[in-house]
Amino acid sequence: MSKIKLLNDNSEVISYNFLDFPVYAKQVLLSDYPGMTAANHWHNDWEFTLILNGKMSYSVNGKSYELEEGQGIFINSEQMHYGYSGDGSNCSFICILIPPSLLSNITRIKETYVLPVCTDTSHPFFILHPEISWQRNLIKILKDIYKLCNEEKDGFELHIMSLFHSLCYNLYNNIKNNISAHKTTDDKKLDAMHNMIGYIQKNYQGKITLDEIAAAGNVCRSSCCDIFQLILQKTPISYLTEYRLEKSIELLNIPSLSVTEIALQCGFTGSSYFTEIFHKNIGCTPSQYRKNKFNVSYK
Repeated sequence: MSKIKLLNDNSEVISYNFLDFPVYAKQVLLSDYPGMTAANHWHNDWEFTLILNGKMSYSVNGKSYELEEGQGIFINSEQMHYGYSGDGSNCSFICILIPPSLLSNITRIKETYVLPVCTDTSHPFFILHPEISWQRNLIKILKDIYKLCNEEKDGFELHIMSLFHSLCYNLYNNIKNNISAHKTTDDKKLDAMHNMIGYIQKNYQGKITLDEIAAAGNVCRSSCCDIFQLILQKTPISYLTEYRLEKSIELLNIPSLSVTEIALQCGFTGSSYFTEIFHKNIGCTPSQYRKNKFNVSYK
């Protein structure tokens, strides 16, 4: 049984495109996620989402924003976020993740340009509008990074690093006058949420109780539920179930795993209950999902 990999702060380890070059760049559909909703998550990487077709609702630290075709969004380090369909319509988008540590080998660059962006609590995100010059330039840079990652031509890593430096300069140059070290009033709730989400991501394969989730955030049961409702508009148990379903969809891509094995690896008590929950949320059984996805029947 393979466990999800987490860092010491309970943020998830990113599955980059390359084992020895930490860049994630993939094109995705919202329909690839249970209920057209990605699980709320966070990490130290900078994340960029570009809307290719359709539209997407996007939650950052409990507040939702609407992204239209052609727009994008920058999510800063350690911010809780997820995309979802607000009206049931599908959306095609590019997702790019890059760790700021790629630019942190030189102390001067790290302390002068990288850390001020990462620690800027006044800018947990930016919505990128193509009609604004510097943001249009960022969108072009991100599309070039995606293309380079997928073509993998000779020297593409150097080209990506060059573009990443330009991207970092644009971010720093356009927010430096607004950098603030002030904490927001919701910081304690966000910290508790980080810890509770991290606990779920680390232990979703086993039995988890509401008391254990609350204890991870150092809050009582009622406060735990209130925080989840405030930030995610759902209960802790609903989030746990959705997270397990998202992980089960990843495992359904592995033909050698049976539905029962997947159910147990994702924390469900058995294949019958897993199938019931899967059908209720996805609209088909795990076996049907597998068949429809790959047009192949697996035992």
